[in-house]
Amino acid sequence: MNEANQQPDTKLGLYYVSAMNETGRKWVPLLGPFRDNHAAALAKVDDVRKLACDLDPRGTWWSYGTVRIDYQDSPPQGRLNGHFADVHTAISAH
Repeated sequence: MNEANQQPDTKLGLYYVSAMNETGRKWVPLLGPFRDNHAAALAKVDDVRKLACDLDPRGTWWSYGTVRIDYQDSPPQGRLNGHFADVHTAISAH
C-alpha cells in the first residue's frame, strides 16, 4: 500500500519507519519511535527509503513501511535517527 494513501492507525504505542530485509526474516527500526503518532512515521517512509538506499545499495531489495510496538522502558531507537535532526529532537524531548 502506498503510504500517502494509508489511513494512519490511531492505536496507542511506539511507531517506527522500518525495513524488512531481503529474506523477509528480520525487521529493523530505521526511524523512531514516534509515540502515538503513526501519521508522523508514515510521512517519513519515502525519505527513510531514499537515505537507506543511498547508505547501503542492498537497501534496494528491502521492503519499507511502518510498525507499532507496545510501550517499553527502553525502546529500540531507529538506526537512522541521527540523520533526521527534526525527528531526533522530537524523540529526545520525550
